[in-house]
Amino acid sequence: MTEDPRCRRGGFTLVELMIVVVIISLLATLALPALHRAVSLANAGYCTNNLRAVAASMRMYLNASPGNVMPRAAQMPSTGLSDDPPISEVLASFMDDPAILQCPSDDEPKADGKTYFESEGSSYEYHSMLGGRKVGDNFLSQEYGESRTPVMNDYKPFHGRPGTSGAMNFLFADCSVGDLE
Repeated sequence: MTEDPRCRRGGFTLVELMIVVVIISLLATLALPALHRAVSLANAGYCTNNLRAVAASMRMYLNASPGNVMPRAAQMPSTGLSDDPPISEVLASFMDDPAILQCPSDDEPKADGKTYFESEGSSYEYHSMLGGRKVGDNFLSQEYGESRTPVMNDYKPFHGRPGTSGAMNFLFADCSVGDLE
């Protein structure tokens, strides 16, 4: 019995190719949110490490300052509401790389077309009310302790929905880094 040459299949039919394309599309649709979440978690971890390096710089600043007095620095230098320098300038001589002041998730331009890092010199807001005082000489430290007194934090919730745990990273007065619970 000989085989009819018209019945021999040498490739895929259009229907088979369409099914493969649909399956690949579905798999990509399922995988992309997980990939996005993984990138977001990696950025949050990178940001936490940056704040730990800022904490080390802040500790060196405090050790060099008479009486361990917190630096005087503007909270949001671009507004011009204060003559105080940006925290990036104050800590510059205590940092190896100014890039530690940039959160990797600070990539969305503000109304002025710049990121927080570009306009403020830092992705992290410095709490200027602490400036010129010892850490323990402020209301928050006396009321809640240094481990719950924020010194710096992300300018906005770069790492999640506002109000959710982990949406913002904080550097506390005891030089720990974490979430404001």
